[in-house]
Amino acid sequence: MDIAKANQAMVNGIYGAVAWLILDLGLMLEQHGSQVLGALLSRPEMVAGVVIVILCIVGLFLKSRLAASVLFLLFLVPLLIRVVQGVIPSTMVLIFSLILLYLFFAAMLGAFRYHHLKSLEGREDETG
Repeated sequence: MDIAKANQAMVNGIYGAVAWLILDLGLMLEQHGSQVLGALLSRPEMVAGVVIVILCIVGLFLKSRLAASVLFLLFLVPLLIRVVQGVIPSTMVLIFSLILLYLFFAAMLGAFRYHHLKSLEGREDETG
């Protein structure tokens, strides 16, 4: 993976995170109608989740390895917990989840690879 592909992987992770956020907020809007803000404020864990995802999106813009890792784990852990509990989502939800999981994993790999290549590039400049 070169720097351009690493950048593209992180951009794709941003797109996936935005899609995930829009889907979650859209489903909440469907359930609660015009009372979404009240429902969000009554559940602080939902607000924290939204804020963390937004911070991870900003972090991916800044090519943060931590943001990419947190986003991947934030999506993976609840998915694994649901599967262990025996709650298997529908086929469409499962496919969408696997696509997002792939995008977040690729973004995490891209962030680490980007920083690795930049550090190698910096070392070459010092010695060359």
